[in-house]
Amino acid sequence: MPPDLYFEENGSPDSHPLIFLHGLLGSSRNWRSVSKVLSSDFRTICFDLPNHGKSFHKEKFTVKEMADLIHQQILIMGISEFSICGHSLGGKVAMRMACDHAREIERLVVVDIAPRDYPPEHHLPILDALTELDLLTISSRKEADLALTEKIPNWAFRQFLLTNLDFSEGQAYWLPNLMALRDSLCNLSSNPLKKDGFPNPVLFICGGKSGYVRSEHHPLIREYFPEAQIETLPNVGHDVHVEDRQGFISHLQKFLLV
Repeated sequence: MPPDLYFEENGSPDSHPLIFLHGLLGSSRNWRSVSKVLSSDFRTICFDLPNHGKSFHKEKFTVKEMADLIHQQILIMGISEFSICGHSLGGKVAMRMACDHAREIERLVVVDIAPRDYPPEHHLPILDALTELDLLTISSRKEADLALTEKIPNWAFRQFLLTNLDFSEGQAYWLPNLMALRDSLCNLSSNPLKKDGFPNPVLFICGGKSGYVRSEHHPLIREYFPEAQIETLPNVGHDVHVEDRQGFISHLQKFLLV
């Protein structure tokens, strides 16, 4: 029995399962709007990754370990065939699952991430800012927002991060295991694939204003995923499914509903 993984589910249990995986410091709630639209055609299941949201905590994690645990949970749910969509870190986990379980995964959607190494240092200032926040002095998200303004000046990004702050136990606390995520950054930022591959249909949806997937990465993508379609939404950044939800859903439906 795998450790406790939280998930939200919509749609008919008789429909084809569609798994959604969020990115670093996200949660299943990041997919709620998209999954509800897709739930008219699919059984949508949105997971909290380990060390995120309401899922269990562990001191260190790799992409492979995350993929294995989610796959175990899917099997426990009685699902033998499914499609999967992952954003950023969730995209890395989804790619790992697809290469390990190609016979079970019908279609793969990867959102603004490539099968390559990313500098872990990019995320360090953010994690440091969150862990350094004195939660004993914080009684509201507004106070936390104000305290983080100098180190994280982007308002929209701060609001995203603050969805991880909870007050349900009478004291502010972070839902993610921030220190464990910080300690795991090298593993989570590295390429989870080596000589692997996935022969089934794949859709990469990228943000035109994001630097996570650039044209020079396209040959690498096709090394692992020879059937890959690569679509770019030109006016959005890394959070493609949030910044252009309708454009994203349109590409998703066109790819999945065949």
